[in-house]
Amino acid sequence: MSESYRGKFPVACPRCKVKLPPGETSCYNCGFQMARVRSTNQKRRTLIYFICVFLFLILSAAYFVHSTGISFSALFSKKPAPHRIAYPLPTGTPLFSDNFSSDTNGWNLQSSLGNYAVTLNSGTLTMEIDKNQLLWELLPGERTFSNFTLIVNAVMKRGDQNNGYGVYIRGTASAQSDLATYYRFELYGDGSYAIFKGVTDASGTSTDTKIVDYTLNAAIKKQGGTNQIMIIAKGPTLSFVVNGQLLKTITDTSYASGAVALFISNLLEAKPGMQAQFSGFAIYPLH
Repeated sequence: MSESYRGKFPVACPRCKVKLPPGETSCYNCGFQMARVRSTNQKRRTLIYFICVFLFLILSAAYFVHSTGISFSALFSKKPAPHRIAYPLPTGTPLFSDNFSSDTNGWNLQSSLGNYAVTLNSGTLTMEIDKNQLLWELLPGERTFSNFTLIVNAVMKRGDQNNGYGVYIRGTASAQSDLATYYRFELYGDGSYAIFKGVTDASGTSTDTKIVDYTLNAAIKKQGGTNQIMIIAKGPTLSFVVNGQLLKTITDTSYASGAVALFISNLLEAKPGMQAQFSGFAIYPLH
């Protein structure tokens, strides 16, 4: 028998030991059928092959899961949705509120043609500035607040997306400014925000520093969209919430109480001329 057939088929009948021609599967002497043996061997080899492939796939999957840092328990278990803290609107009697239907509280509605304008009607306080400056509107009555929850709706109606608007809290005056020290929460037309802190030097000059740098956040509606601003002040802890989502909580012991003001800002790098409207303003005591 040639080498090409060695090991492929028996060279002799297993029963009568008669040598068979190459490739023959039936014994011409005793009639023994060797095709059955060949079929069994092929089935065994096929089974072993598929077992090896299956084990290889299992080992490959285990290596991939391990390399990505995923645990099998986490892979097959259902994770609960992350808990989101709710910020419901305060209830009870506010310390101060205004729906801006009329000027019963006595806001400062002075205007300067070509510079700035403040108007109040139809449920909104509208502030407009035509130069690259910041314009604030202090709450009337020289009121000061320490611990509170503040609510106001605000929308930038016109202006460059780099323009800002928002709220001052815990402001104090100096000989040079009505708002020399403060915390300022500012939203921008591009959907970002920043938090500033006003400080004074030895001469009484006020400057601001960023506590939180310009940060985009999907919770903030861009120019033309109304944002509900909520500020929760409790001792040194200040939380800033927009449209029900907490953006930032800071802790600072510098200022415990002070004035509140609404404002708009036309930054130097923005096109001059912007307008924002405020509505539904209220300040509630903490419970």
